[in-house]
Amino acid sequence: MRNRGDYRLALATARAELIEGDALARPEVPDLVQASWRRSLTSGVSPTALHSRYTPDLDLSSRLVRCAQPVVSRLIDQLADVPSCVVLTDSKARIMLRQDSTPWISRVLDRVSFAQGFDYAEGAVGTNGVGTVLEFGASVAIVGPEHFVESLQAFACTGAPVRDPFTGRIEGVLDVTCLQEQYTPIMHSLARSAAAEIERRLVRDRNESQQALFDVYARVEARTREAVVAVGPRVTMANTALTALLDSADQAALADHMRFLIDQRPVRVDDRVDLPSGLQIRLRGSAAEFGGDVAGMVGVVTRCRDLVVDEDVITGRPAGGWRPGGGAVVDPRAGTGSHTPAMNAAITRVRTALRSGRSVLVVGEPGTGRHTLLRNEFRGLGPRHRVVAVAADQLVGTGLPTEVTGLDRAGDAETLLVVRDVDRLGAAAGAALLDRLARRAGRVHLAGTSGPGGPGREQPLLAAFDDSVWVPPLRNRTADFPALARSIVEDLSPGGRIRLTDEVVATLVRHRWPGNVTELRAALDHAVRRRPVGTLEIADLPASCQSAPKNALREVDRVERDAIVAALRETGGNRKAAAEVLGLARSTLYRKIAEYGVTD
Repeated sequence: MRNRGDYRLALATARAELIEGDALARPEVPDLVQASWRRSLTSGVSPTALHSRYTPDLDLSSRLVRCAQPVVSRLIDQLADVPSCVVLTDSKARIMLRQDSTPWISRVLDRVSFAQGFDYAEGAVGTNGVGTVLEFGASVAIVGPEHFVESLQAFACTGAPVRDPFTGRIEGVLDVTCLQEQYTPIMHSLARSAAAEIERRLVRDRNESQQALFDVYARVEARTREAVVAVGPRVTMANTALTALLDSADQAALADHMRFLIDQRPVRVDDRVDLPSGLQIRLRGSAAEFGGDVAGMVGVVTRCRDLVVDEDVITGRPAGGWRPGGGAVVDPRAGTGSHTPAMNAAITRVRTALRSGRSVLVVGEPGTGRHTLLRNEFRGLGPRHRVVAVAADQLVGTGLPTEVTGLDRAGDAETLLVVRDVDRLGAAAGAALLDRLARRAGRVHLAGTSGPGGPGREQPLLAAFDDSVWVPPLRNRTADFPALARSIVEDLSPGGRIRLTDEVVATLVRHRWPGNVTELRAALDHAVRRRPVGTLEIADLPASCQSAPKNALREVDRVERDAIVAALRETGGNRKAAAEVLGLARSTLYRKIAEYGVTD
């Protein structure tokens, strides 16, 4: 056991040497403390003065605070015999909640601004049991002279991260603080136990659908050492093996691919998926159901080069042989033009069908680029390949428009007739078109687009299609956003006069885009008109781009949402000031921001 007096002396000497500019190379000082001191010094933290920032308008009624409140109260009861406090911070180290065991410790901690609203990030106040937890990513205990700032060295603080069990992200820190003479390692254990209890409460606080998804994920993850991922409409969970296997871009692409599969309501999936990094994986997944609906999908991920025949941990049965399922990417060139596995799959299948002369129906939401995909792939087959598009509302009864009758005079050109919105085509018009196409077999090829529901089975034209391909909606193509948005801006403003920042792209990614690429283009056109030269800013985007509501909005809701976004922009994101501008109570504004999914 190390001598406490010798340890304090070693810490004091090492800290003085570091401040004076000498290299810090003393084995007595823990690596974690050394690294934190260096970061503190680099961040400009004064070793002799405490400067903690204050944020006046924190959301003190957040879900995290609500779940932590009873845990903090119970913990402070356990510490009643020791002058101490328990605090909860958010993910930015801002203190949201503090409870004290005695009035005396309250007065002492107020003097060092360890109070509600104050910032204890490492870059603000140096090494401590809150900010250093966020930097280290795990629980830590900082005792006495291990603090970087002198005024904190009288204290001992031990903190543990509180993670969202669904996303794995650190949502806050649970910290226990007392005088250094009264610290014992038991406090470290109590902080970690309390943080774990808050995490369990966060699980129970989720809606029942997310709880069902988490239960399936937990069962699968417990049965395997492989990488496991769970994806719901608004949540992603992954174990350590998955985060070690895939980088953040590949994880996002995989989540997009799984959400696209969820929309197709599969019972089981066994896909080979090409990811943006070039890595090819096998995804074995099954749907997690709740109340007859699909709550999400849980999958086991393996690198294809590591594949072995093993037990299927989803079902507990032997896996046996396997083959790529629907939507799998099997063409090595499929990565061209997209970083999204589902979009690559669509490109590959459309390209393969058109090259082989098979007719193809492209299914997806309006605005997803279904016709553009068909046009580009067919024109790429040769210089004499042309595309003729006709909308369903142009085909009425047995009378065909000139675009169709003109196919008889097409000569030797290879022609692709694209019937747009086949799901809206009448049966008589479909039959007439089918008869016309039979006369031009060999030179006229058929393709079509349809909404997600697909055409009815009574549609005669369905007999003419050999294959169907699903195109993912834009919300499932986040990996494509940077290139797609910049491509649209270049098209809207030739010559490179407009630049997009990463912050603008991130704002675009968070939006749900019910109108897909068509809506994205309209939003960027709005922004370019506001700022025809220079760097686009978030304020140049339509107000709708700073909102990701959980449900469809009525017109009155959209007006209110736009007013909230405008007020936040006007006040620089200050919610208290925005509430005053709008004439709303702060609690009402916070609730509506959450309801409309406003990002500020």
